[in-house]
Amino acid sequence: MSWKRRERWRRRTESGDGERAREGEPRRLEKTNRSAASNGSIDLDLLDCTICMDPLRPPVLQCTVGHVICSSCHGSLLNKDSCHMCTATGGYNRCIALDKILESFCVSCSNAVYGCTVKTLYYKAKDHRNLCPHAPCFCPGPACSFAGTTVKLLAHLTGDHKWKSREIMYNFKFTLLVKEGTWVIHARGHVPLFLVKFTLAPPFGNVASVLCVGPHATAEHRFRCCLRCSGPAMGQQKSSDFLVRSTTLSDGLQLTENDGSLLFASSTRSITAHIRDVVRDKRKRGMSIRLR
Repeated sequence: MSWKRRERWRRRTESGDGERAREGEPRRLEKTNRSAASNGSIDLDLLDCTICMDPLRPPVLQCTVGHVICSSCHGSLLNKDSCHMCTATGGYNRCIALDKILESFCVSCSNAVYGCTVKTLYYKAKDHRNLCPHAPCFCPGPACSFAGTTVKLLAHLTGDHKWKSREIMYNFKFTLLVKEGTWVIHARGHVPLFLVKFTLAPPFGNVASVLCVGPHATAEHRFRCCLRCSGPAMGQQKSSDFLVRSTTLSDGLQLTENDGSLLFASSTRSITAHIRDVVRDKRKRGMSIRLR
């Protein structure tokens, strides 16, 4: 063994690396264990773009001083040679170290309290949250603070508040008895619930109104509902066909003049209804056209 190799061996032995080498333990294993055992914290604001304030996504760019921005904001800068914060010149360059941190930094879903166990990269957390099936809906009952998934909300409304419920299939007619109060309508295996509320409207009769309850209320109308009823005379029918507004019920059971409804006589004992998933129907039609 040469002098240099002996000296290298002596230093490794003194530092403890030699013992690990003799025991056959790779050095990189120690590094992996050390990383796995670490438990630190970071201010999430430091991982946001200094211009748009959205979470940074690789590739991240930094000025010569170290101020970081996302690539999207960098593309919209009028002066790319000067930092927008400190005016340092020299332009922006790729920050590889921060890119690696962003590609390894995971956070729990904000709906973990409602049962979501998913962990995502920090910059993808919002994308997941917008689709998370565990996002809460709220009980519209006065002074009730319940919040949970639609499955738990169904159990809460029918169990704690004794609301009437009915399981349905989309595109199939079903019948509801007219009683003042609210029916909870649900389809097996589907996330949204539907509330059909009967309200007295003297001297005209009764009104049936429909809302869709789901964790991600959007302006897009996904469901269409048709309500029908028959009058005392044979052949006398009233019907209403409308798009159903979606809500999380965070503001309670609020009905507006733009919500779909059916006004009918107080002597009516039952109404028939059917609900269509118009978004799913569009997708099916698109698939059938492509297959042809």
